[in-house]
Amino acid sequence: MTIHNSSASVQTNAPMEPAMPSNTEVPATPPPRPFGLWRWVRAIGVLVVLSALGYLGWAYPERTKQVLSSLNLQGSGSGSHAEQSREAEADEHRPKPVSLTDQEPWDGLVTIPERAWKTMGLDSEKVAEQTSPIRLELLGTTAYMTDTLTKVRPMFKGRVDKVHVAIGQAVKRGDPLIDLYSKELAEAKSVYQIERIQWQYDKNLLQTREPLVKTRAISQQQYEESKNNEMKSRREYEVARDKLFIYGLTEKEVNKVDDESGADKAKLTLRARAEGFVIERDVVAGNMYDENDTLLVVAPLDRLWVWGNVFESDLHLIELGQSWEVRFPYLERQLQGKVEYISNRVDPETHAVHIRTSIPNPNHQLKSDMLVRGMLEIPPIPGRTVIPRTALIVGDGHSIVFVQVPGRPEKFERRLVVVAQEKDDHVVIESGLKPGETVVSVGALILTQIFEDARITTEGSAPHYHKEAD
Repeated sequence: MTIHNSSASVQTNAPMEPAMPSNTEVPATPPPRPFGLWRWVRAIGVLVVLSALGYLGWAYPERTKQVLSSLNLQGSGSGSHAEQSREAEADEHRPKPVSLTDQEPWDGLVTIPERAWKTMGLDSEKVAEQTSPIRLELLGTTAYMTDTLTKVRPMFKGRVDKVHVAIGQAVKRGDPLIDLYSKELAEAKSVYQIERIQWQYDKNLLQTREPLVKTRAISQQQYEESKNNEMKSRREYEVARDKLFIYGLTEKEVNKVDDESGADKAKLTLRARAEGFVIERDVVAGNMYDENDTLLVVAPLDRLWVWGNVFESDLHLIELGQSWEVRFPYLERQLQGKVEYISNRVDPETHAVHIRTSIPNPNHQLKSDMLVRGMLEIPPIPGRTVIPRTALIVGDGHSIVFVQVPGRPEKFERRLVVVAQEKDDHVVIESGLKPGETVVSVGALILTQIFEDARITTEGSAPHYHKEAD
């Protein structure tokens, strides 16, 4: 019986493969070849080549870029002429970079066309003449005026019996300060009495013999001897009297020496020689002291010193007689003074120079060692100029500005300047600029980078620094 497959009626265009005999075997897939030694060698060689190319690219990046660029150009050479034309046309319409330097030899100027001025965010400003004084801020402290201090010390060795004052106490001229007891003082008073008595005797004898020598009752020689003795004793009396004054006795106390007896001659009260306040005390009752010991210090407070610190960089700005505004931040007071003294040495710790002024203190409200802030006014000096702070560039130890070349608005020169003072918003220039010149006030850092790029790309070109035009 014959069975017909329904699929036999479907016709296809593919040729029919001849039927294989049923006893024909299908060949088996050959097994993979083993990974032989030659394949390991080829893989290692590829890795070595890739490593060498990577090293060359790292060690010589510029040369590698040039080689790759040449390969790209060679590969693109097979492109159509139409594509190259379109690329060239696109390059023509693409914005060209701004020309920053002139043709060699380079003159050291930076060129910024006017069309790129606003695009780069640049701005300029005229150089102004300095008309306002420089205000130099100082920190300082108040101090007692050492040339008005009264130091109380004994002029002889003795014992302190009593101290009448304490630290901070106000005293007036003539007020008692210290009671002393001294053997040397008693001896000096006794010598004074003896010398005074001897002088009185010689003086009376001379007065007695004056009429006698006129009547020739005594010889001229006797009269001259009496006269000489009177002069000698008078001199010794004056020395003894002056010694008591040196010891601290007043005229009234010297005249009362004859009324003293016994131990009273060894007593002396040291009194204030000036009005002020006791600011130091180094004395205790019962101790022995001599002329080398300072027992008390009295300071008048009607005037005080103010010391300010000026750093070495600002020292050339300071002169005697300059106006000095002294501020007391905690008292909200301001006083005016003038620079009276400039120290001739630099503080080794702060590297600052001390300057001094004096201020009044009528109500004794101000004290020593108070913190003050000073504002010193430096008058304008002819030739100095003022520019914005943003126009100044500091680098490599130089202060630099970019100045527009007269008659060539697209050209800017890099110029060295000497700075007198830097403030937050402006800079005072000692030399290097003239009033009326134009400097780049915004974007000076951009011009600095352009200048450095141009200098580096110009072979054999050293840094260009222009000085002020004559």
